[in-house]
Amino acid sequence: MLAMDSVTSAIQSAATVHPFQQQHSAMTYLFAPQLAFAAYLASGMLQKVIEIPASDRVREWRDWQAEKPQIEAIEAEERRLGLVAKVKQAEVLRGIGGGALILAAPGSPDQPLGDIGKGQLQAVNVVSRWQLTGEDYVDELTDPAYGTPRMWRISSDRNATRVHPSRVICFRGDPLPAGYGVSGDQLFWGQSRLVRVWRDVERSDNAQGWFAALVKKAKLLRIGIPKLTEYAATEQGQGRLERRMAAIATGESVLNATVFDSGDGTTPAETVTDYQVTWNGIPAMMDAFDQRVAAVADIPFTRLMGRSPAGMNATGQHDMDNHNRAIITGQKLELRPCLEQLDRALIQSAGVSPDGVWWEFAPLDTPSENELAATFKTMMEAVTALRELNSIPEVAFNKGLQNLVSERAWIPGLDAALAELPEDERFGLNPDDDGSNPSSSQTREGGDQPASAENNLPKNRADGRN
Repeated sequence: MLAMDSVTSAIQSAATVHPFQQQHSAMTYLFAPQLAFAAYLASGMLQKVIEIPASDRVREWRDWQAEKPQIEAIEAEERRLGLVAKVKQAEVLRGIGGGALILAAPGSPDQPLGDIGKGQLQAVNVVSRWQLTGEDYVDELTDPAYGTPRMWRISSDRNATRVHPSRVICFRGDPLPAGYGVSGDQLFWGQSRLVRVWRDVERSDNAQGWFAALVKKAKLLRIGIPKLTEYAATEQGQGRLERRMAAIATGESVLNATVFDSGDGTTPAETVTDYQVTWNGIPAMMDAFDQRVAAVADIPFTRLMGRSPAGMNATGQHDMDNHNRAIITGQKLELRPCLEQLDRALIQSAGVSPDGVWWEFAPLDTPSENELAATFKTMMEAVTALRELNSIPEVAFNKGLQNLVSERAWIPGLDAALAELPEDERFGLNPDDDGSNPSSSQTREGGDQPASAENNLPKNRADGRN
């Protein structure tokens, strides 16, 4: 009875914490700072769900459009500040709940950031949203700054520092629905991506954990002992039981065999069997949980797991194209406004005039050689058709074409080779007419016009033909 009572108590205790019996309310998903951070660190799957979009948004970074010395200066400033890695950290914090970049520049932190000189952007530091507290939120609906604080307070172990919003670049989560019933910091930072994916990630992690436990259980022996309950009820019986189990365990580990009493023909003996598990269908079942995570996180299964689903046809490139479109949308709607707020200080710190300087996100895909060849062929056919129209002056056309070929890196070393040529030769400028060209001085009888009107047409081809 003592043994049975102990088993009953254990089962009843376990039932109160069994995962299938847990009830989760909507408030479970509103993560406190400690809970969000703990959940993120505790689950490898949850880390991938948060970090994959963050990495993909900055993976290829951006292409600056400016003069070559200007581009080199700006990119050198980005490397000095470690900007790409810090933007990725801020994007990860966006997924967890929110983060920000703090611009360390001259002037009092609580004053607006003005113009700065070369090298005066001292650092770009990353902080979590839980280190920031907004002060005096704008609540006037007609104010362009509605819903934003007039000042930030950054908390640290030593003190709290007031920082002007022009020095704080916020990476916010998805906006909360209107009328959600929250205000202040919670309304400003929005919803963490953890809220959307945490429950499905938890199910996937539980499935993996239960499968691992099943693998371990399959290694265990099943030992049936006659009158086990009677033995466990007395001290003498417990001693005999422990010695018998120790003998079986010793034979299993030392002899790689199970030795047991087969009985005397009338008295039943122990029965020792392996635990039998049917493995069919288990991988597909676990993939089903992971596919649910991929669907909710809006990440292709092949990108999330690094492989195709077992037993299913992979859609491959189509899935990655959809994923890239989602990443591009996030870059345009969320990342670009943050970078544009930073760029004014970055460009000035690089010692470059912002006039005529702009950028675009670099393509997420690297085309294959066949795709590059097809693109080049199509582009050159379009260029040829455009040249035949004679609608663009020769010099402007040649400059644009050379820039196109250089930016696409179709001819390596082209910039250096062209820089060695004089400008009139590089861009097709005609030298001053010294009268040595007979066609330029040949006129019709009784007039001053050239013999052929064709001489008045611009020459847009290298061989002189229109």
